[in-house]
Amino acid sequence: MRRVSLVITAASLLVAAFALALLFFGGNDSNTAPAATTPVTHPSSTAAADTPSPTATVSAGGPTGRADGPAGHDGERAMAILKQLSANPRVAGTAQEAAAAAFISDRLRSYGYTTEVLPFEFEGDRFRAGTAGAAGKDYEALTLAGSPGGKLSAPAAYIGLADAAGIAGQDLTGKIAVADRGTLNFIEKYENAKAAGAIGMIIVNNRPGPFSGNLTTLSSFPVVAVSQEDGAAFIAAAGAGQQVSIDAPPTTGPTRAMNVLARATPGGRCQVLVGGHFDSVPGAPGANDNGSGTANVVELARAFAVDGMDEGLCFALFGAEESGLYGSKALVEQFEKAGQLPAYMVNLDVTGIGNDVEVIGPSNLVERALSIAKGLSIPAVKSQLPPNSGSDHQSFQEAGVPALFFTSGDFATIHSPQDVFADISEKELDAVGDVAYATIRDLWTEVARGQARP
Repeated sequence: MRRVSLVITAASLLVAAFALALLFFGGNDSNTAPAATTPVTHPSSTAAADTPSPTATVSAGGPTGRADGPAGHDGERAMAILKQLSANPRVAGTAQEAAAAAFISDRLRSYGYTTEVLPFEFEGDRFRAGTAGAAGKDYEALTLAGSPGGKLSAPAAYIGLADAAGIAGQDLTGKIAVADRGTLNFIEKYENAKAAGAIGMIIVNNRPGPFSGNLTTLSSFPVVAVSQEDGAAFIAAAGAGQQVSIDAPPTTGPTRAMNVLARATPGGRCQVLVGGHFDSVPGAPGANDNGSGTANVVELARAFAVDGMDEGLCFALFGAEESGLYGSKALVEQFEKAGQLPAYMVNLDVTGIGNDVEVIGPSNLVERALSIAKGLSIPAVKSQLPPNSGSDHQSFQEAGVPALFFTSGDFATIHSPQDVFADISEKELDAVGDVAYATIRDLWTEVARGQARP
């Protein structure tokens, strides 16, 4: 799940890599929502070990071509999948993302599907984690978009909000400025620190957890962001006149991420596509966002495979949604080039906490899903995304594909270390899955009868 004003899209290496695009990450404004993290648990996305092969990996379906279990969505099975997925963050371009993609692909293949791991590249990655060091300890630091990479060590100087009062005539020549987040845009903080002679900058969050941000320009020295909790060490180091360090990867250049696509037969056309993103933000276990939706999608694939493959029904798990819907955009482009956009797309994102099934999309499809939910005696309501929010269904909508979005609607803990498996409701996860299953079957039956648009 992503918020539009807080994520960047990239149209070029130098400028548009710093334009704002979508969900729950810090943008150029000084006080946007945090992208939470924990101490470093994943390598930088620039590391060679993190990058997938530039070519697709295709795996033929399992030996039986069928899955076991009930012919319907099973909440207990979905929870088992989610438990494995949410053990670690799954940030686009990292080894954890690659491991999650392999796990998803293997599980789908075991149900009988032909699976493809489809690498793609995108610019403007704002989740490249480096480190900042103080008092002999390294802390995770997210490089702000527009900041060059680099390693440096220098005395720290605390400058408050990096405004005139905070700098107050300090000579920052040869020093790393430590500033609080808030009031000023990131670019203003950077420019003020640079004018005073700083050679690097660490911005401390003004609320619990870390954040990512966008300078909206190319800076001349590294600018990184640390959490409020870790930031105390840097403020203390500045007060004592101690050295601090920055080791930051650049935010320019491509990041390789990946999608997973499961089809009934090799190269078969996807008439109804069921999907959700499997990536997460740094440090967030991503149980609700979006391990829950991913687990639903994988379990739905199993349920539909129990009686054999349904030709035309495909399942996709997208990478780099949190960075700007890049995975779903890449798959849409692939379908468009082949002249094979699906007739319908069904998206599941943040489906594990709540009391109702929330349905978002064109009114005719929403009413259709609500009627199905009513027939199942499952509470469901028409809904809409919060302001400045988005998810992968939008990539398909923009290409003219009617898309339904199922969610449980509780976004309270997403993008934080509190987005954990223990808080997921099996009852809610199953309710969303049950309504999605019946709705997908209804849509696929329509397509199979030749009643949907080509």
